[in-house]
Amino acid sequence: MRWLSLALAGALWFPCVASAQEDGDLRLMQEPHSYVDVADAFDDDDPFDLNVRLGFRHEYTYGNIQREGGSMSLPGDPNRGAQNWVDVAHFTHSRNILDLGLDVGIFRDLAIFGRLPIILSDDRHLGAVAGAANPAPYLQADADGDGDPSNDPPLFSVPFDSPTRSGLDYIEAGLMWSIFNQNRERELPTWLLMVSGRFNLGDPIIPCTAAAQGCRQWTESSGDWTYADGGADAGETRGTNALHIETRASWRAGYVEPYAGLQFQIEWAANAERFYLPAGNIRGFINDKPPILGEFTGGIAIHPWEDRSSYQRFTVDLRFMGRYTSEGRSYSPLFDALGTSNSPYLTNLNLEGSPDGTTDLRQVPFTGLTDTAPFASLGGRFGLEMRAARFVDFQLGAAVWYIEPHVITYTDACNPNADPNPPSPGPDGVLGTADDVHDARAGTCRRGIVNPHHRPAIDLPGRTFRQNESVQVELSFAVTGMF
Repeated sequence: MRWLSLALAGALWFPCVASAQEDGDLRLMQEPHSYVDVADAFDDDDPFDLNVRLGFRHEYTYGNIQREGGSMSLPGDPNRGAQNWVDVAHFTHSRNILDLGLDVGIFRDLAIFGRLPIILSDDRHLGAVAGAANPAPYLQADADGDGDPSNDPPLFSVPFDSPTRSGLDYIEAGLMWSIFNQNRERELPTWLLMVSGRFNLGDPIIPCTAAAQGCRQWTESSGDWTYADGGADAGETRGTNALHIETRASWRAGYVEPYAGLQFQIEWAANAERFYLPAGNIRGFINDKPPILGEFTGGIAIHPWEDRSSYQRFTVDLRFMGRYTSEGRSYSPLFDALGTSNSPYLTNLNLEGSPDGTTDLRQVPFTGLTDTAPFASLGGRFGLEMRAARFVDFQLGAAVWYIEPHVITYTDACNPNADPNPPSPGPDGVLGTADDVHDARAGTCRRGIVNPHHRPAIDLPGRTFRQNESVQVELSFAVTGMF
């Protein structure tokens, strides 16, 4: 009877153990995938988290620069107009970046973080397009209006090399909060919110050539602008600040963890404001800020092997990304080439209107920045992650982006949203009717006022440049110490 009782107890106990072991095989580790992981503090068995990250990233972008070849002053088929794009240069842009990061847990699922990318090298090159016709005729500008652009200096020539730039880019500081954590509440996903600010460091880049003393500097004195070529300090940063907002979520189901993310970034000029607004905040400018970025990420993390007792895990990360870049004033692949051009169309000063002898109009130089059209980018990433021990994590990744064609010299001659004769307030402070007074800033515009950023040689239909289909390849490696 005693043996029968033990046998029955064992029979009841064994399924419970087997069920517990099976449940243990599916039990989450303490941390989710690194994409949604947040440093903690004041946990029962982990009162404080400090993550220190050291990474290296190599980016290589390549593609062709094209120009419209259907205008009256450029060779090509005039009946095709803007559809006749001609290859004029092959551009490459290579960057090596050292990524430093720090996450500090301040409460449960709440942390502050900092990022500091250091640009080790930034190289840009414009070369000939293999198999393409001679691009020289398409790089001319009919500056004197005689209908023969071959009599005028070219906008730029190929090949063209920019100097190698290096230095601090920006420092990013922010807050990350895991609103839901699946490790704590199994029926809820892991949901992360990140808000951060990016603050410019270093000198903003200026147009330069690789030749010695090849940088162009514009100086202002009593409202008059002059430029001089000289100096070798090409700068190293975009010279902007940014607000970055991002949300991420994941759901762990056994050995797979699908995830998704959405992020937005808004930039504005910092110490590069003199390049975005070279003559102050003129109402005629259509774009005086960098593009706004929006990006979607979707992927799946596969954890084929884990040893929970030693905090070891191997992860395969498959990711898809889609990005939208809005219209804005930007550093295009032709920033250095156009910014150091000797063409009178780019070296002559623009006025903010048509001179009438009575209005003091401001002068506006060309600083190399151009208005760029909106475009989309699609990318994919393959990554491997190894949690070698409780305090060490290694990541290796490779990504490829496809960037759709988009115009990179793109702005209208007039800003239709700026009223040249706005109504004036009366004695009682109430706005009256529009002033029926001619404003020199209206120039020849039928609507609005003159946009001083407009340069006919590169912005008129039939003369614009565009970045054709291009590809960006990114290789990255990082190691994180988790304490």
